[in-house]
Amino acid sequence: MSIAQLRRSLLDERWTVLWYALGIVLYCVLIVAFWPTVKQNSSLFAQYLDQLPEAMTKAFGIADMTRFEGFIGGEILNFMWPLIISVFVIMAASAVVGGEMDRGTFELWLSVPRSRVALLSAKLVAVLAGAIVIVAATVIAIAASAAVASEALDERGVAAAAVGLASFPVCVVGYTALFSAIFATRATAAGLAAAVTVGSYLLGIVSGLSADVEWLKYLALTSAYHPQRALLTGTVEALEIAALLAIGLAGAIGSLIVFHRRDLAV
Repeated sequence: MSIAQLRRSLLDERWTVLWYALGIVLYCVLIVAFWPTVKQNSSLFAQYLDQLPEAMTKAFGIADMTRFEGFIGGEILNFMWPLIISVFVIMAASAVVGGEMDRGTFELWLSVPRSRVALLSAKLVAVLAGAIVIVAATVIAIAASAAVASEALDERGVAAAAVGLASFPVCVVGYTALFSAIFATRATAAGLAAAVTVGSYLLGIVSGLSADVEWLKYLALTSAYHPQRALLTGTVEALEIAALLAIGLAGAIGSLIVFHRRDLAV
């Protein structure tokens, strides 16, 4: 891995990461501000949730909203957070190769006396580092908000939720980087990655509508993403985490192989 490339990539994305992290923190604070009202009217909220279609509650991961952990999961972690982190990751990872092509700096980038694999791997590490910073900001904001709201969070639950949150962007980085290496244009890579992410989410929803299409859940990333459950129980499913990490690793390795072969043709 190229340390110089890693340093450059980290510097290039530092402000983007900062603003995303601050946005997540502010969003968490805003949502938690409504918790006292939800807590005081927990019975009404429980009755309302009972009236919702089962497919809808599954789609948004709504469960036990009368507890602080369930409220945080339903309002932040299950839907809005993966949407926000996906936007960051897709925009950053789609540029690892495509961004250089779009800016016309591809040949200059390749002129650096380091292997192409070292250059690209440094960029991938930088994107992952940015995502981890956003994950850390999220976890800290939730823990701090819980303290302000006088709600006790189990440390194991917080740690388990952090693991679940971190595994999701790793997965998205992998296949987005692969698209960037294959097509070498940021717009195409970002579009395909967004299509895969949104399509996967929709498959997760459809799989809950009928037993006949329940098998579609195996094609949905959301089937392995359960931060709310982790926050509530303090545990994560090892197979789910492994599946997300495996997809991310396979995509990253694929991007390095494709980029190396592209190098041979240059």
